[in-house]
Amino acid sequence: MSYTFVNRPAVRLDIINATDYYKKINPELAKQFLFRVREAKEHIAKTPVGFQIKYKVVRTLLLKQFPYHIHYLIDDAKQQIIILAVIHAYKNPANYNNR
Repeated sequence: MSYTFVNRPAVRLDIINATDYYKKINPELAKQFLFRVREAKEHIAKTPVGFQIKYKVVRTLLLKQFPYHIHYLIDDAKQQIIILAVIHAYKNPANYNNR
C-alpha cells in the first residue's frame, strides 16, 4: 500500500527554524539535518505503522544524529501520512490542531 505525505502548515516552519539554528553553527549541519529529515520520511514511507505510538494515534520517529522527532499520523482511508510536527525531542508537542 502506497501512502502520500501531507504536511500540516507549521511543519515547514519547524524545519526552517531547525535548519536556521544548525546553519548558524555550521552550514554542513543544516544540510545534514535536511538529509536526516528526508531519510526519516523514507523510513516512514516503507513501514508507516512500524514506529512508536506516543500520543493516542500520533506516531513518532527520532531522527538519526539530531534530537528531533517527526510526529505523524496515518489516515488509511485517504492513504496519507500526515506530518504534524518536526520538533525538538525535549519540547512538549503543541496542540496539533492549532498547527
